[in-house]
Amino acid sequence: MDITCRRASLADVEEIKSLFADTIMNVNIADYSPEEAADWASCGERKVGWSELVSQLYFIVATDGDGRIVGFAAMTDDGYLDYMFVHKDCQGCGVASSLLSVVETHARSRGITEVTSDVSVTALPFFRHRGYVVEKEQKARACKLYLTNYKMRKQLETSVCLSTARLVLRRWREDDAVALYKYASHPDVGPIAGWPPHTSVEHSREIIRTVFAAPETYAVVLKETGEPVGSVGIMFADGMHSAAMKAGEAEIGYWIGVPYWGQGLIPEAVDCLLHRCFADLNLSAVWCGYYDGNRQSRRVMEKCGFKFHHTEPEKMSPLGDMRTEHFMRMTRDEWKCRVAVNDK
Repeated sequence: MDITCRRASLADVEEIKSLFADTIMNVNIADYSPEEAADWASCGERKVGWSELVSQLYFIVATDGDGRIVGFAAMTDDGYLDYMFVHKDCQGCGVASSLLSVVETHARSRGITEVTSDVSVTALPFFRHRGYVVEKEQKARACKLYLTNYKMRKQLETSVCLSTARLVLRRWREDDAVALYKYASHPDVGPIAGWPPHTSVEHSREIIRTVFAAPETYAVVLKETGEPVGSVGIMFADGMHSAAMKAGEAEIGYWIGVPYWGQGLIPEAVDCLLHRCFADLNLSAVWCGYYDGNRQSRRVMEKCGFKFHHTEPEKMSPLGDMRTEHFMRMTRDEWKCRVAVNDK
């Protein structure tokens, strides 16, 4: 089944509201009495309430190839999974897995270390399979009746260290500031990508504390020497990024010190991050962007299998000047095909 996840809009409210009640009365009714199911379904009659949820929460919908909403999920800013429902005709088709992967990826991108939820009897096996642990069985009020559900919790993986043939990709540390300044202060590195050269070791240390503190930002460390010589990262739609992305997509950014240009180290690191994006984070597509004239960056994308998508002229860079930016993209299916070919 072709599933796409995106942020919900107010135009989706009626379809969300209908799916909520329909799922309860056709799926959850297998585990709840008709009276309980009807009481629970009646909670969805408040249209204003759905509009507020769509506006205030991280609210995503899953759509099929025809654009029909086949599921939705909503998460609060502190990692509480408030809703997740899948259309009665799409049970067991991977919709729930796609929704949960997207909201968990969103949580990681916000630095959230655990997800909690109150899970129905019907959904209990699915959440257990996805690594959630029952804290307690409880009775929770629907509208008038109290229904059985389960308080569940999952610790998210936050400290990731990746490895390639020549590199270790790990979180930046403050004691990396000297090495970072050594390479990020060169005038040929930052400006072509839209950021200013670092001006001091303390400037580099502040970047590590702030910009490089993002959950999926990694120091590119040479195995041979243990020295960080560049940086790579996965950026999500609700954080620092350049591409116009949907939920379940991300953008990869990268740079490496001038002495290591032309050695294939960044393509090696980007290939590793593509595996992270598609195999671990279950993303549907990954973007890369480069400014006009940055041939080295474009070549990295081509080596890693990205395909040209579109160009955006007259775009302001972080340095404040107007530039033309080109975007390349890779879908999960394209990545799988590329991995299959390389494995032969």
